[in-house]
Amino acid sequence: MKILRSLVLPAAFSLALFAGCNPENPDLPDPKLPAGYCQDGWDAYEAGDYELALENFQAAIDLDVTYPEGYLGAGWAMIHMADYWLIADNYFYMALQQDAGYAPLVERSEALVQDTMWTVFECLDPQLPPEVLNPILEQLATQGPIWVGDSIYAIVSGDGEPDIPYRFHTDYEVPVALLFATNNYSLRQCDVDSIVPDGEGGTWVYLNGNYRLVTVGDDDIRTWICADNQVAYDYMTFETGGLTQFSYDALAGWALLQHVRGGNGSALTANAAVWTLDRELDSYVFGAGAYREGLEDISLVQLKGMAAATAFGEEVFPFAWFDCTSEGFGLDLNRRADDFLFLLVQVIESMIVYEG
Repeated sequence: MKILRSLVLPAAFSLALFAGCNPENPDLPDPKLPAGYCQDGWDAYEAGDYELALENFQAAIDLDVTYPEGYLGAGWAMIHMADYWLIADNYFYMALQQDAGYAPLVERSEALVQDTMWTVFECLDPQLPPEVLNPILEQLATQGPIWVGDSIYAIVSGDGEPDIPYRFHTDYEVPVALLFATNNYSLRQCDVDSIVPDGEGGTWVYLNGNYRLVTVGDDDIRTWICADNQVAYDYMTFETGGLTQFSYDALAGWALLQHVRGGNGSALTANAAVWTLDRELDSYVFGAGAYREGLEDISLVQLKGMAAATAFGEEVFPFAWFDCTSEGFGLDLNRRADDFLFLLVQVIESMIVYEG
């Protein structure tokens, strides 16, 4: 009898459980999948309840740690919650990685050393064509760096701005974000003016070699990016393939996040994100083709303006201007004019509020 009772009671108990799962029973919720939690998350997001939205997106992640939309929604919700700004970076990164199956944006560090004949960093100064510059550089071994520097300075200092434009090549395909490089000899920052694809899978980086008179012992040496100078830089590369709207919205959110963080944002990340969107899409629409479409009204022009603002905040003014001109803004500015920075701020502000 005891054995029979032990078999009967669990069976009866299980029948009671199945009865409790009747869809008409209001006390037990239906089980949800990650997509359902994300739908509730976007509904809460639309209503302005970002904490509830975050809870739902996190619930989707807890159910499936590979679900990109959970990370995407959590990142966007956190933009509106200042206490979570640092964590939001990680959510956008994970949304990209889970959507693509790899990390499409990678930050790298490199250093290049200028050679004797200035071919690593190629001189672009119109006053120093090869027929003028090369005979000077060829005498470095015999005449020394002081003579070479003085000879070059005599040619380029006539306009009162003795900086020298250069370009160098990377094997990484655009988009690549590189805002400035540092000359470890002169300790001067070399601002990047633009980044241009070479048409063969690589990239040309155009930058400004800032002039400095360096004192070494009793010698004063005029330097730009001269022979044996090591130039170091941080940059981000993008690997295409496998991206969906989840990734595009994650890139937009990641760029926006850097802007709202102000001085704590990363101009490198913001620019890598917007230039990836620029290369991947003809135009950007939040949530295009999905039920979340229209929850955010933000364009690539506005995102470029935000990226320019982060670059301006880090005093990387030439690249901020490059962001603007790439969308047809600020084309008439003069970098050498006294009011350049004032006018550049106005251009950036006009892009951020652009509604065209």
